[in-house]
Amino acid sequence: MKDSSIIEKVLSGDGQSFEMLILKYQSKLFATILNVVKNRELAEDITQEAYMKAFSKLDTLKDHNQFYAWMKRIALNLALNHFERAKRVVDVENEEDETSFFERIPDGDSPEEILVKDELKKYVRHFVDSLPDKLRVVIVLREIEDMSYEEIAEMMNIPIGTVRSRLFNARQMIKDRLVNQGLVDGLYKIS
Repeated sequence: MKDSSIIEKVLSGDGQSFEMLILKYQSKLFATILNVVKNRELAEDITQEAYMKAFSKLDTLKDHNQFYAWMKRIALNLALNHFERAKRVVDVENEEDETSFFERIPDGDSPEEILVKDELKKYVRHFVDSLPDKLRVVIVLREIEDMSYEEIAEMMNIPIGTVRSRLFNARQMIKDRLVNQGLVDGLYKIS
């Protein structure tokens, strides 16, 4: 069933139908929020809060076919609000949802090269996790969630130039840390 049909049922008074939307997007939304907040319990709380907020504001959604994008925006805004309140970064309990950004470091052919690359990936993950919130959130949205610059700008309510600047700064900080640790030379490119 299409999201728009489910939403029409909910808006017509069938509140139980909202559960279909929850089941459809729950794991995908949770993985996105976990990548941002790096704490399983907090990600669960934010995901649940986002669904409650979406249910109460469902009548304000203009394009019913854009439910997930709208829902993701609500959840990410709640996560960003958490950072503004807490001003701290928490370690992730489970790294199973990390994707392509960390896989861009190419694997070697020999066992030694594979070990070195795996170690490098761990350092990159650590350095991403330790970035300031505003940089880490942008790089996670771009590199892990694969959102466009425009989507990130809209989601975070900042200009595209700011998105580009934050991405550049985040990548530069990661590169500098890798170079300072002697893990890569200054010519290595992270993008």
